[in-house]
Amino acid sequence: MNRPWGGLGWVILALFLPAMLHAEPLNDEVLKRVLDRAFCSPDTVFPQPLAWQKQSIQYDRWAKDGDMAITLDQQIHQLLFPLIQQYAQENHLDIRLREGTCGTSAGLVSRKMVDSGGFCCPPGKSDRLPGLTFHTLGIVSIAILLHPENPVTDLSLKQVREIFQGNPRHWSQITDTTGTQGLPLPIQTIGRLHCKLRPGHWRALLSDPDEFSPRMEEVGTIPDMIQRVLAQRGAIGYETLWHVERHSNKGRPKAIAIDGHAPHETQALIAGKYPLYHVFNLTLWEGEGLTNPKAAALVAYLIKAVEAMNPQVSMIPASALRQAGWQFQGNELTGEPRR
Repeated sequence: MNRPWGGLGWVILALFLPAMLHAEPLNDEVLKRVLDRAFCSPDTVFPQPLAWQKQSIQYDRWAKDGDMAITLDQQIHQLLFPLIQQYAQENHLDIRLREGTCGTSAGLVSRKMVDSGGFCCPPGKSDRLPGLTFHTLGIVSIAILLHPENPVTDLSLKQVREIFQGNPRHWSQITDTTGTQGLPLPIQTIGRLHCKLRPGHWRALLSDPDEFSPRMEEVGTIPDMIQRVLAQRGAIGYETLWHVERHSNKGRPKAIAIDGHAPHETQALIAGKYPLYHVFNLTLWEGEGLTNPKAAALVAYLIKAVEAMNPQVSMIPASALRQAGWQFQGNELTGEPRR
């Protein structure tokens, strides 16, 4: 049998095939695999040693003597902080609260130092610890942001993905879905690749950090994202509309539509037609030495309270998602509506 590759050829293929596949164009099959990264299965529990499983909740110094300890990701801290303050006053509770990132929440939860951790995305495999449950507050759209002087108003999801991959590299190569051509400027992508261990959020654009353009400017905070988009006429980034409004004292970047659906269109998001969103979750413990009924009551209150939240936040509460056919396991959102 003719084997033109030879033994060495197959070794080379084995070494470089993953990279070759990784660089393949964004065809329908690749896009399907990207979309499959929106959630990970809730049926897998990350194993822990028996000593860890027997360990009870032990507060750190900042939470010592409180009725409960909570850590919240920066995306949801500003949303929930006033509600938690009001609940604490009305119920005469000493609630110790710390702001951080999803990584902060995951770290304190895994060390069993808090009763609840707040996340801006679905849990990853390493977050699913024995005795830990996730409770979804709702989802919030993530807007694609351009400099206000960019005339582009509506891009297809395929165009957005290709832009963040780094091709095309110039706005003059872009004609949006309305027939409008971009500025005669190079494209500068701005990314905030937070929560790399978890599905959802920016992974709905590209499933792996290495798929983003090597020329992308990466920022670490929400204000930095907004500021960098405003500072460069050729910039494109992403953030929730509520945070854009919070930082509007220095101007507002322009939020554009994706495939004809704007990020503020509630019904498009509920129907699964708007593709980019955060999933806001709170955790609770179940089991001897872990359960805190006061924390469970607070989480139940917050799930209910977001239904009456300011419309500017544009959060779709869990109850509305259930009615629209989104998939849940217990109180956790685990999948988009089946089409």
